[in-house]
Amino acid sequence: MTIPHLCVVGHPNKGKSSIVSTLTENDSVRIGAESGTTTSADTFEFLLDQRVLLKLTDTPGFQRARQVLSWLQSEEVSSANRSERVKQFLREPGHAQKFPDEVALLTPIMAGAGILYVVDGAQPVSPADEAEMEILRWTGQPRMAVINPMGEPRALDEWQRTLTQFFQWVRIFNPLTASVPERLTLFRAMGELLPEWSKSISELCAGLAERDQQRLQDVGFNLANYWCEQINRREPVTLLDKSGLSQAEERLRRALDEQEKQFFKHISSAWGHNHFVFENDAQWDLGSDTLMNTETWYLWGLKQRELLLVSGAAGAATGLIVDAGLGGSSFLLGALSGGVIGSVGGWLAARQLPGKRIGWLPLAQQKEFAGPVQHPNFPLVVMARALTVTRQLWHRPHAERGALTLRTSATDWSRQEQVQLLQWAKSLQQDQWKAKQQDALVKWVMGELQKVVGEG
Repeated sequence: MTIPHLCVVGHPNKGKSSIVSTLTENDSVRIGAESGTTTSADTFEFLLDQRVLLKLTDTPGFQRARQVLSWLQSEEVSSANRSERVKQFLREPGHAQKFPDEVALLTPIMAGAGILYVVDGAQPVSPADEAEMEILRWTGQPRMAVINPMGEPRALDEWQRTLTQFFQWVRIFNPLTASVPERLTLFRAMGELLPEWSKSISELCAGLAERDQQRLQDVGFNLANYWCEQINRREPVTLLDKSGLSQAEERLRRALDEQEKQFFKHISSAWGHNHFVFENDAQWDLGSDTLMNTETWYLWGLKQRELLLVSGAAGAATGLIVDAGLGGSSFLLGALSGGVIGSVGGWLAARQLPGKRIGWLPLAQQKEFAGPVQHPNFPLVVMARALTVTRQLWHRPHAERGALTLRTSATDWSRQEQVQLLQWAKSLQQDQWKAKQQDALVKWVMGELQKVVGEG
């Protein structure tokens, strides 16, 4: 099976490296706003199950295209011999020093690679652009063009009319926002450039779909297990804790924060975002706040009045049954009529605004432990943050190196879902967790994650 190999070429600062990074799912590709970030031709491979299915070579940008074209046209050459003329250019003594960027990008092309030419749809076609396209046509290699909408695509129509004269396929592709379906469309176009490439590209597309379903299943189980561990996490009180629970509580705070950080890092690393650092992302809605900063819980959980109603409903079995019978239309009425005030019990910490009281209560039967966290917002906050980061990493192209902006909160869920999460949390903390509840939790998480595919 022939592995497709394309050189990504074009003028400097048109997004060539970003396209390579996104298509190969490799965030080690150097990307910079300044000209000349890519100084040599570097090849990156797309792997599935340790099999190489695509190679992309990131190249320096054209610098002296018109001078190179002038040299190529300085002798009369038939169309059949143009590719040999390009090879002569590469063999010419002194060209490696005089035209280092052109030599670097043309060398792998003349060694057999196809061409993926990148342009900026916001800028009009220039004589230098036309010279670049003519040089690439002289190579005789299979080629396609990508219009990268880096700004307002004012020259989009002009580019499309021009590019179709030089390239077999022309596609619009933004490597900073490209969804999985958009990437698959570009891959399939590559498979049409040469007949011998079609099998590898077909396997790549099928393998991506299979891999993504497996990823969803894996993260579904892992996220459900992570949530259970956080909800039930506790720290023992030792003889060294001279001030009672305070030291154990502080260890519990740190343990919860560290476990969340490790969960996020595990997902990002597994999905190829190896250089993504969460704690330095100033654009997060939570800024530098940690999981246990309850002052910001309202961004993720429920406000005080909603929290009282939901936490009360979570313990009001009779009310919940009434609501189910009425199709949910009288949910709050049913929960309240079911005796919510008497059923809240240990969830009364909700009467305090987040940040005024944390609600660190040891289990009644295990006084030697600090935790688990009893505040009813906590299960909602942990799940909301975990699902949000998972969703955004799923859709995050590898060329995107900026900070995440997190926006999701527990208010995105239905009241029934909020109540269910609190009921699961209570079962966990009261040592009443059963296999069927674990299965139901995993199923619910998988349902939330399946929405990710639809969002793409």
